[in-house]
Order: sequence, then structure tokens, then C-alpha cells
Amino acid sequence: MAEAIQFAPMSRMSTGGPRISVSGLIFLAGVTFWLGNMILQTGSSGIAELKASLSFIIELAIITSATRTVTLDRVAVFYCWGGTVMGLMWLISAVFTSFIPEPDAVSRQFFVPFMEESLKIAPVVFILLRRNSRQWTMGASDILLLAAASGGGFGLVEEAFFHHHLGPTRALEWFPLTRINGATLTVGHASFTGLAGATLGLAMLWRPRKPLGYLLAGSGLLWSMIDHSHHNYGVDRTGVSVDLFNLVTGHGWLSQYFLVIALILVLASDLNVVYRVLPNHPELKIPFASLLTSFKGTVSIWKFILTKRAVAFVSFHYKNEPPSVRSDQLDPILYSLLQKLSELRNNKPSVQGPITRGETETSLVQ
Repeated sequence: MAEAIQFAPMSRMSTGGPRISVSGLIFLAGVTFWLGNMILQTGSSGIAELKASLSFIIELAIITSATRTVTLDRVAVFYCWGGTVMGLMWLISAVFTSFIPEPDAVSRQFFVPFMEESLKIAPVVFILLRRNSRQWTMGASDILLLAAASGGGFGLVEEAFFHHHLGPTRALEWFPLTRINGATLTVGHASFTGLAGATLGLAMLWRPRKPLGYLLAGSGLLWSMIDHSHHNYGVDRTGVSVDLFNLVTGHGWLSQYFLVIALILVLASDLNVVYRVLPNHPELKIPFASLLTSFKGTVSIWKFILTKRAVAFVSFHYKNEPPSVRSDQLDPILYSLLQKLSELRNNKPSVQGPITRGETETSLVQ
């Protein structure tokens, strides 16, 4: 939420304290209405599901803390964006229902999963397209985490009402948003979108040749649509078609296995970049001497680490991209990140000293 307020371009209002933009106030009001209305409607069930949802996102944030470049406030923004697109999905469903009012219509069981999975990943795709530097500075773990956060925010209200009306269901350990119903496992919105984000992130990191790159990028999203449709279609239905869905999806358990495998691949790929790409340059060493000096020093070191990882990802792509992409896109990004590293290390806004643009860029990509 902090970053949503910080980057809002509209006019700002101030009462002597921190300046908050009008769009920031609207954003906070929307979040308050979203969470407040849910808790008023569902009570303790809503609080329990909010806790479970945040617990899962925090778990992923901790797991990816060795590789990610995004901050927790950005993760919070995407969690709220998930709630926003949930509201958009409600409007789309209302329009769809006006044309096809039957709740058990087969078309509904496929249209809704297609739209929901598309909308949940949309905030991540939007930021990658809107701010071109993001696709070069983020690792696969960043995209997985932001996607899971968006999915978690999207599914919160649905899970709260499900809990409120049907009671709690058994979940897998370490995966609090899963639901076990007999032989079937429902992994939940956060896991579906996390898987879609993982394959998108791996495609952007590995950048395989077309069409393999497109297939990898969309494979997680496609699978999530299939398994989501499997759960919706199987409600109050029996027969060969339901049995086929159960066979293909492994009664929903395959999604859980795919998510774990994707998470392992994401971490391994990002770790390879973070710890093997950059040279042993003295100016890239983490200034641990400031770690215990003050809280501000600790925060500065964490920012230094995140920025250094961003430099590693840009350097990784630098080696594999053509000269035109290097000069037009990667050179300015790399120089800006090196300047920020120098400022964080020296606590002054300059790039004077051992780091110079030409020397460092050359050493980073050798």
C-alpha cells in the first residue's frame, strides 16, 4: 500500500504530517471497505480466512527471501489488487448471469475459471508491460510471489463466505488455503495464480526460443484454468466427463505437486543468477559493518541486497540479449542500479569512487 500511495500521480493533500495523494486515499478507502465489509458479513470466519491467506503469502515471502527483489509493501499492494480485480470479476459475472441465468450451465463452469484466472494474473502482467525495466530486474521468484499475492487477495472473500456457510475444511500442513474434500484437493486461488506466475517467471528468466517460450509462460495459467474448471464442473455432476476431469487433474492433487516443483525450479534458477552471475567486485560486497549500527543501517543493507540482486538479473540478461537491447534498455537500467548501489553503500548521492559506468558494466557482463 505504501508504494501505491507513493507513486500515485494525482494531487496531494497534507495536514502537516506525511503527504497522501487523493488516489492514495481512495485506495485506502477501497481496501477498508473490502476487508471491513467482508468481516461484517462473515465475522470470525472472515478473520480466520484472512489469517490463513496472509500466512500463506508470508510463507512464500520467507521462502523467496533469498532471491526476491521486491519489497513486502509491493507484495501488499498486489494482494490488494487481487481484491480489486475480484470486484471486477463480480461485475463480469453479473453481466454473464443476465444472459445465462442458469447457475448450473456448462458454459458458466468454463467461462468463470477462464476469467478469474486471467484477471488474477493481470496485475502482474500489467506491471511487467507498463514498466519495462521490471522484466529485466525481477527474478522468477518475484513474479511467483506477486502472482500468489494477487490470487490470495482475489480469493479472500470467496473463502471467507465458504467458511462462514459450510464451516472450516481440512487443509494440508503449510498450505492453509487448501481444502481436502474426500479424494479431492482444492489448492485455492493463491496457489493457482502462484503456479501461473512461476511458469511466467521462468519463461522470462530462461527466455527459451519461440514457441517454447510462449508455451512455458502460459502453461501454469492454462493448467490453473483446467483444474479450476474441474472443480466447478464436478459440483453436483457425475458421469464419464467428471471421471475424465478427475483422471486428468489427479483429483486436484497434481496442482499441488506442480506448485511445489515450480517453486523448487524458481528458487534454483534465481539462486544460480543471484550468487553466480556477478563478479567478486569490492563495490558489490555487502557492507555488513552497518548491520548492527542502527535500524536505519539494517534497512539500508537490505535495500542494498535487493538492488544487488536486481543488478545480477540485469547482468544475466545482458549476456544473452542482442546489442540493440543492451544499448536501448539494459545500459540505462544497469547504470541506474549501480548508482543506487553506490548511494546505499556510501550514503551519499553520487557514483564517485571505484565504480564508474564503463568499467563496472564491462566487469559485470564478462
